[in-house]
Amino acid sequence: MYRALLILIITLLLPSALLAKRSELVMATTFSPQATAYIINRWQHQPGAVPIRTLNRTSASLEQLLDSVNDGHIDLVLTSSPMLLQHLQAHHRLAPIDDLPAEIQRQVPASIRASSAAVAISGFGLLINRSNLAAQHLPLPKDWSDLTQPQYRDMVLMSSPSRSDTNHLIIESLLQQYGWERGWQILLTVAGNLSTISARSFGVADKIQSGLGAIGPVIDNYAQLLSTDPHLIFHYFPHSIAAPTYVAVTRDSLYPNEARRFIRFLLSPDGQRALADTNTGKYPIVALPADSPRAQQQQRLLAQPPLDYQLVL
Repeated sequence: MYRALLILIITLLLPSALLAKRSELVMATTFSPQATAYIINRWQHQPGAVPIRTLNRTSASLEQLLDSVNDGHIDLVLTSSPMLLQHLQAHHRLAPIDDLPAEIQRQVPASIRASSAAVAISGFGLLINRSNLAAQHLPLPKDWSDLTQPQYRDMVLMSSPSRSDTNHLIIESLLQQYGWERGWQILLTVAGNLSTISARSFGVADKIQSGLGAIGPVIDNYAQLLSTDPHLIFHYFPHSIAAPTYVAVTRDSLYPNEARRFIRFLLSPDGQRALADTNTGKYPIVALPADSPRAQQQQRLLAQPPLDYQLVL
């Protein structure tokens, strides 16, 4: 009798135990933990918000994970890599997303627009350890052409475009801006000044902060996270594109409604403020008020012609 009662109790409790364990969103992201922590913290303050657990990996690692049968029940993908989303969409791993503002979705490449939402933008530029350069009486570089100067030998850091989709986009932007021949000439000359190549894009910012290098092309949100360091300064490339941050719902999400609710939060005023906070380092996809100190740079990024993604995807 006691055994039957015990089995009954376990049977009654088991579904709720499983539900408690499964009542979380799993978000795969190519961003660093620091870049996502603040956004998730603001989401958790929303009434009825379910917890979010993140998997922070490279694009290649996420491709392999989401292509597998045992994908860890991932619900969301947050990334600045349209290449990753193109791959996932081509392999039928993403769910369609409807009812998004057309003005916002214009920032999304046409080939992934049906499954991916743009929620923020970033720009590209140079993160510089100015104390390092000042010690050697060197001027601050402003653009790619400056990095070709021999005075910066062994001072430039970059991430590998084969390992970092962010750096892939940075280099693609260079090639489309200057043209194929001139762009490659600049890139190969800059390569002669490299001190090392980082495996991850945020590794460039970390190494420059620690003094292992002096200059590196990076996405702005990694630089913004280090904005309180007096030794560092960040300059946007004069013609930096607006690089969107995308979010998508996976086809096999256990909680697609909650996943879509998170996307709606990111596009809400509260979510846009969270994305624009210095703890995140991005610009909202929605226009900032004209009196915002960041509005001018946001509009400058949005005014630049976008990449020709047909050459990338």
